[in-house]
Amino acid sequence: MPHQQAQPSSAAFRLLFYRTDGGGHPLPPADPLLCHIEALLNAEPADLAFQLNALARFGDADFCAAGLLGALFDSCVDHGVLPMDYCGSEISADAGFLLRHGNTLLQTLRHLPETARFPEQIMPRARQIFDRLPETGSIAELGKLVAGYDPFAVKKIFTWKKGKFQAVQPASQKDIRKFFGFPGVRLAFDEHFRNFAAGATNLPLIVNSLPGYGKTSMIVSHALAHPEITLILPDPEALESGWDELISALAARSDHRFVLFFDDIDPNQVNWYSFRTNVGGAFAPPENVMPVLAANYEFPPSILSRGRKISYPVFDEERCSEMIEDFLISFGMKHPPRNIVSLMGAEYTEEFGQKKFTELSPRTLMRYLAAYEKDPRRRSQIVDLAAGKMITRPDAQLFYEFNIELMRSLYGEEYIQRLLKERLREL
Repeated sequence: MPHQQAQPSSAAFRLLFYRTDGGGHPLPPADPLLCHIEALLNAEPADLAFQLNALARFGDADFCAAGLLGALFDSCVDHGVLPMDYCGSEISADAGFLLRHGNTLLQTLRHLPETARFPEQIMPRARQIFDRLPETGSIAELGKLVAGYDPFAVKKIFTWKKGKFQAVQPASQKDIRKFFGFPGVRLAFDEHFRNFAAGATNLPLIVNSLPGYGKTSMIVSHALAHPEITLILPDPEALESGWDELISALAARSDHRFVLFFDDIDPNQVNWYSFRTNVGGAFAPPENVMPVLAANYEFPPSILSRGRKISYPVFDEERCSEMIEDFLISFGMKHPPRNIVSLMGAEYTEEFGQKKFTELSPRTLMRYLAAYEKDPRRRSQIVDLAAGKMITRPDAQLFYEFNIELMRSLYGEEYIQRLLKERLREL
């Protein structure tokens, strides 16, 4: 028979951490730490010292305490109880119910070593685990403590793999004021993300351009520019399988707004059935979730019809000059002289011709402009050159030839022929 002190806390453990399968049968938790804690609660006093020592192998005292409190937070969410239900001036009835059982469990665990038949056999490291467990005086105190384990309140960007959210550091975030050129695209991004953050829309955003245009960086930066938004980066496979599980996990957190960003998609290789069904089909994403898709290829009409399309215009000599002008304005030059803009554009294309860059794109242009940002001598030289009589301009033919070859390699000869026919019709 299990020892008597474990019975109330064992019931609390089952209530908090057990789930049910499709037939209503109870399912114990899969997390190894929780499984071991349940074994402790049901252990005979003679076996308790052994079980307590075994728990220490999972990690140190802080690790075990954090794991248990994080599991309490997840349990509240699974029961439809969010931090706003227990962190305000009033605690909801459901939140109070769960937190009382959480307190029962925590206090039993704190005193569990005292119930061992052979306490002298408990390792000091194992005792520390239970000494570090919080001894809260009220459910309000426990509620504030548990709320501190909300991952979305602390981190802003997560991957989603195998049914788990994992916080990561953004690699491509920058100030949205540091994007140059493409004014129509920037305006569309700014408007759409601002409206989503305000709760005005969650219409999916469907973005395409040639490689190197900064789609990923712009999407990440606009999402993280709004404190209300959390960015989720699932594997592309989630578009085909696991969509329901992912959306359900996000819908349960109605206290946060999520941008669901699928990057670098090949639309021709995706089975869109699940997406078409759940986005603009029989179902719609929850109000707090906005899908964003980005690709170097065009999306099929059946997908474009489900959201707002943002397509970057081709990067040519005009877009190049546009970006350089915006860069100079951001650097403090209110009205950049056209001569300086032209000279910098010509120098950029010349460096491409010298194989200093592998592509003509916004990505390599920003790399070129970074040299001016860091080198005052180079800035002085370009100003002096702009005062001369001979002003070179960026090579339009070079942009044309590069873009045609890039589109041919990505989309095939048939696409190029179609473009030429459309241009001839316009003429």
